[in-house]
Amino acid sequence: MLCRSIWLLSLFAAIGVGCTGAGPEVALDADVAAHSEGIVFVERVSDGSGARVHVGGRFFRSQGVRVESLPELVGAPPSAAVTGCTERASMGEGADPTQAEVQLLDVGAIDARAEALVARMSPHRLPDLWNVVSGVVYGLDGELPASAWQFTGAGDPVTQRGAFDVSGAPPDPIADLRLGDDALPLPGGQAVALPRRGGLSLRWARGASSDRVAVVFEGAGTLSCGARDDGTFDLDGHQVDRVRELLRQGGTISVHRLRVIPFAMAGINRASLVFDQVVRVRAE
Repeated sequence: MLCRSIWLLSLFAAIGVGCTGAGPEVALDADVAAHSEGIVFVERVSDGSGARVHVGGRFFRSQGVRVESLPELVGAPPSAAVTGCTERASMGEGADPTQAEVQLLDVGAIDARAEALVARMSPHRLPDLWNVVSGVVYGLDGELPASAWQFTGAGDPVTQRGAFDVSGAPPDPIADLRLGDDALPLPGGQAVALPRRGGLSLRWARGASSDRVAVVFEGAGTLSCGARDDGTFDLDGHQVDRVRELLRQGGTISVHRLRVIPFAMAGINRASLVFDQVVRVRAE
């Protein structure tokens, strides 16, 4: 059982967290009050070269950062916005980065169970490379099942924070996903080409009405769009022009089927177990 530190570092790089001291691109808001949140997640990623399962946990206290920006910032699955698209904003002129702080919390060891697997996730410190995010992360390595999971935390006996018990099952993987005429993911991890003009259409086999879909275009910036899991997602020509600009030097398109299960956690304002079924392709 090892922390997915290399995966986490690459994920932070992918979401625009630099190591130059300038800090990540964060949506700042001085009016946002202190907020604490816990996210335990099971992520299954299919990219045309096989499927991989990642399991992790992020428990954090934040201030000065918009709540909707937090999952991406700490390396958790995207938020399950209902509809519409949001482009991640960079630090605006006059914004003071010292207003933003995200502290990843140590809540003690977490026991994880799935099928025959019984494992323990221990906190592992994140290298102090960024001036906005610091603290510890949780993760599991190895061949992991993509089935129902149970997570139990005894909590930190000193702070009385972090006790919880939650279980749940993932939604079905995304099936029959197509971008225009292309079935995704392409074999061997090949890159998909965006339409040269006009709009963009994604189609898939619809899922449960309670699940949500997020479509994330990530390149020079990130455009995240929410959709219902009804099998259809469309962008008009103006929106696709922006996507082409973001992906001009290459990037990725990720389609996430998200199942969010709220649970109570001692000392934390809000907590959820998130199952994330992802299809990710390179774009050019």
